[in-house]
Amino acid sequence: MIITIHQPEHLPWLGFFNKLSKAEIFVILDSVPYRKNYFQNRNKIIGSNGEQYIGIPTVNVGHIEGTIATTKIAIDGNAKWKTKYLNTIRMSYGKHPYFNEVFPILETAIMMETDLLADINIAIFTSFAEKMGFSPKYVRSSTLDVSGAKSDLILDICKNLKADTYIAGPSGRDYLDMQSFRNAGIRVVFNDYKHPEYPQRKTETFVPYMSALDLLMNCGFEEGRRIILEGNEGVSEE
Repeated sequence: MIITIHQPEHLPWLGFFNKLSKAEIFVILDSVPYRKNYFQNRNKIIGSNGEQYIGIPTVNVGHIEGTIATTKIAIDGNAKWKTKYLNTIRMSYGKHPYFNEVFPILETAIMMETDLLADINIAIFTSFAEKMGFSPKYVRSSTLDVSGAKSDLILDICKNLKADTYIAGPSGRDYLDMQSFRNAGIRVVFNDYKHPEYPQRKTETFVPYMSALDLLMNCGFEEGRRIILEGNEGVSEE
């Protein structure tokens, strides 16, 4: 069983989907602390004036004690943030070739009835993944009987799901206790992703590490899949 684990980012980048494409089980790591003003509630797009952040406002009071799974959206009575958010996307990508294909999916997720940030993030990236033909089984870590932090938590999740292979990101080299995985009979590989380039409007030179939304608005789901996999450098062991 091949698994990978990642926090439910908002509008994730290309490497997120590349790693997701290789897993049989994708564990949504929503049981860890929420980190405000990070990629959990915002990400980068190419707007009218170049790269910019777009995000979802969250309730930050008490966020240190909470988890990603329990983080609430800062909702005003008229849901003004949704109108502003969707208008920003229209202004930024309304004239892009695949806007009419991609925008309705994003709009459906943004407009869903929920007060939890993770619900919207998960709805967006699972819908995008499905449209690109990526279909792992999704498991939320908040539903598992696991404990620990960092390497210990990752190992406990792998044991719980009976994984024989764990796909880590490159940063895993800095904190994973490799010996503990060996002792458990779990192979660890690292997804060393090389960011590909693609046709990108509103900029003279290519700007990498944007949300995958930028790729999809420019290239669509079918070509987006090909480009995401094009950046695949394979997996390497320690």
